[in-house]
Amino acid sequence: RDERAHPRPVEMGDAYWTLTQELLQGSSPLVHKPKLTETLLKKPPFRFLHDVVSEVQRNTGYALHLFDEEEKTSANIKDKAAKVQYLTKIIACVAIDSEVGSSPDVLARPLKIVAGLEPERTNAFLQALARCASRGDGESAARRVRNGETNETSAAASESEAASREKNKVAPPPSAPSTSFDPFAGGTDETRARAAATVS
Repeated sequence: RDERAHPRPVEMGDAYWTLTQELLQGSSPLVHKPKLTETLLKKPPFRFLHDVVSEVQRNTGYALHLFDEEEKTSANIKDKAAKVQYLTKIIACVAIDSEVGSSPDVLARPLKIVAGLEPERTNAFLQALARCASRGDGESAARRVRNGETNETSAAASESEAASREKNKVAPPPSAPSTSFDPFAGGTDETRARAAATVS
């Protein structure tokens, strides 16, 4: 059984970062280095996250065409805006690929990551990355992100399409009038009486 595709439930005594270690650096590791230590996972710096994403891509072939050449080297990503852009891309790719929620923010928020906040969300993203990379190459999701799509816009498009289908749903045709002959329908009292006598 593939523990990355079907991870065990997190037990009450587990810390949120232990599942990240298990999925990315367990018996069949997707990441050989850097070492996923408790300290780094509790407050992951950008360089560490870049190294983890790059190692997953290198070892699994996941979303290989997501980033520009310059973005593939962490030394080139120095300012806050560039870091947020890099994180937004990979988080959106994983969010679309795993069909989680209506926005990449469901997994993690790039601005918070850069600020060193919300490590639980960051670990949730890393866990989702491990699952996605274990089951496919992510190229479809990567292509959609490069075309400017996020999971949020994808969800909005799906809702719009569903609403359009509902609006354009063809109403069932009206019931056809009955073709059975009612000898008592219409006519004068005299004609109805004659019809009754004929039937009886």
